[in-house]
Amino acid sequence: MSAEANKSETSLKSIPLFPQFTTRILPLLAIYWIVGSVSAVLFKTGIPLVLAGWLTPTTIMLWPVGRRYGLAYKDYRTPWFIASVVSMAGVPITVFWIITTPFSDVIAKYAALFLLIVLVIGFFGVEASSRRTYGKPLNMFFRPDLIMGSNRMLAGGLAAMAIGMKFIFSNGPPGDTPIGNWYAFFFIIVLGLYQIIPLRGLLKMKTMVNRMIYGRGGSYVTTLLKEVYFVVAISLMLFGAHNFFGGVTPFSKNVLAGSIPGLVIMIISGTLCVVIRSLYKRHIGDPFIRERFGQSILKDLILVIFMTFYFYGFINVMVGHFPRIPNVGDSTYLTLIGITLYLWGVALLVPLRAWGRRNAKFGIMEQMMTVVLPALKREERKRVMGKIVDGITSLPEKSMEKIVRFHLSTLLKMPPEERAALMETQMEVLSELPPEKRTRMMIAMDAASRM
Repeated sequence: MSAEANKSETSLKSIPLFPQFTTRILPLLAIYWIVGSVSAVLFKTGIPLVLAGWLTPTTIMLWPVGRRYGLAYKDYRTPWFIASVVSMAGVPITVFWIITTPFSDVIAKYAALFLLIVLVIGFFGVEASSRRTYGKPLNMFFRPDLIMGSNRMLAGGLAAMAIGMKFIFSNGPPGDTPIGNWYAFFFIIVLGLYQIIPLRGLLKMKTMVNRMIYGRGGSYVTTLLKEVYFVVAISLMLFGAHNFFGGVTPFSKNVLAGSIPGLVIMIISGTLCVVIRSLYKRHIGDPFIRERFGQSILKDLILVIFMTFYFYGFINVMVGHFPRIPNVGDSTYLTLIGITLYLWGVALLVPLRAWGRRNAKFGIMEQMMTVVLPALKREERKRVMGKIVDGITSLPEKSMEKIVRFHLSTLLKMPPEERAALMETQMEVLSELPPEKRTRMMIAMDAASRM
């Protein structure tokens, strides 16, 4: 790495991952987990572990991190974001409802499960993906408001699809009724939801910045590994859900009936999902601005198609008796419930998540321009700005004008010194663009400035 790149990397270290995490937040999280672990052992229940698992992301996301920058809480934590975070309290509440409801009261258990999957995880993920959820940019890499909505819809959509298919293809009564188990749900939280929502979001943000600034982490192998990690997280969430339905503590007994055809379906569909999604992501390319709405739709459709086969294979492995057929006759209502959940999952994963990703694009761009670019040295800033401008000029005319207008409005909000540095870099980049791209960009900038 060049000396200039080393300098810029040093300057980037001035942007903390999450301010006050090690000094203020981590000690509090340690108390949660110590008290939770000791209580779980003493009282022989997984409830304290689930509460610690819920309190951890809630504390991180609602922490008044902007205080050190002189910002009012309402400036960077909007009411919509706070409502979305608070709504996660519905997770332990609905799980408590499921577990404490008698097995004979099937309707109440179904109602609690629907609230958990459809409303708590799914619907409030949609609400968290609105642009009104985003606060002001902060000098930090981990912005919960930029990643929670899209990834929450991802987790909720996958859960709705998987549980829906379980209703369709698994045994009729009583196999469709969730018994519930606190340890199994703790397994789902830590090895499933944590991986898919915050950790995957943070990984994507960090690798995106590394690719744009240093050209690292953009290889096909790296993309493959990230997709493998994603499928593993989904598999662990499925395994935890299967134990939860059966009321079993994970690994306390064998809960998989086994199915060689089902395993083959899982391996083939999982492999194809990883390979094809990786190829398509490489085809879309960097930066994040370049991805169009239709490309987001197609990217998530690839996930939905292959995960449908993957979930079917997993159900066969869990329940056995390949091939599984839909519940019919007296159990037709289970198939109808399952189809409803499955379609809700598809809606979350495809059109709604593409909408949320488009909204997040503006928040990420504002964070890049306001926080990341000013921290870079001149040459690195020019390189990143060049990628951003090149991505903008690849968009259709209307999309290009919209994002250029946002780009200019963000510049106007910046402190004069930082704004001047970015505008100088932008003019250098524009002067080096091919004539046709420069003309398109200038036209879009002129149109945006008149609005």
